Amino acid sequence: MKLVIKGMITALFVLYPFIVGWSLTHGQFVWVSVLLIGLGVVRLFSKGNSLLWPLTGFAIVCGSLSLLSHNHAWLKLYPVGMSLGALVIFALTLIKPPSMIERFARLVEPDLPLSGVQWTRQVTKVWCIFFFCNALIALSTVLFTSTQVWVIYNGFISYVLMGILFVGEFILRKRHQRLHSSNY
Repeated sequence: MKLVIKGMITALFVLYPFIVGWSLTHGQFVWVSVLLIGLGVVRLFSKGNSLLWPLTGFAIVCGSLSLLSHNHAWLKLYPVGMSLGALVIFALTLIKPPSMIERFARLVEPDLPLSGVQWTRQVTKVWCIFFFCNALIALSTVLFTSTQVWVIYNGFISYVLMGILFVGEFILRKRHQRLHSSNY
């Protein structure tokens, strides 16, 4: 049951740009504000990863400010905050290792060699650059584009770009492992 609830919360966060887009075209942003606050509160009180608490807090803040100010722009700023939050989380793991990508890699390969640690550190830096650029683009869609463009970028294009980066890194990591197989 707990897994089903976590799955539903994740699905709602992933579908968030489409939900906001629909609500804004129908003048119903208040219920999306309440939904964002509710999802944030549920995630805050679930026994989840404490690294996500700042992102969860930002969801609650955006939803609350949208309700209090009657301004839907706060709802559209949530993806910007998610990218900036992810940037901070990934960057902090560069300061206090292991890097985020090393943590992921060790789930599959607990005995990661030094060359793998160095590789994952570099990939974590690439993800930091991605999150920074994604936040800038997401912010520009809030400030300078229509809601439709905002939905397309934040609900589709940014996910495709993340997928391309993820798959590209996987392919390059396998290539790196083959080239440095004596170290793996």
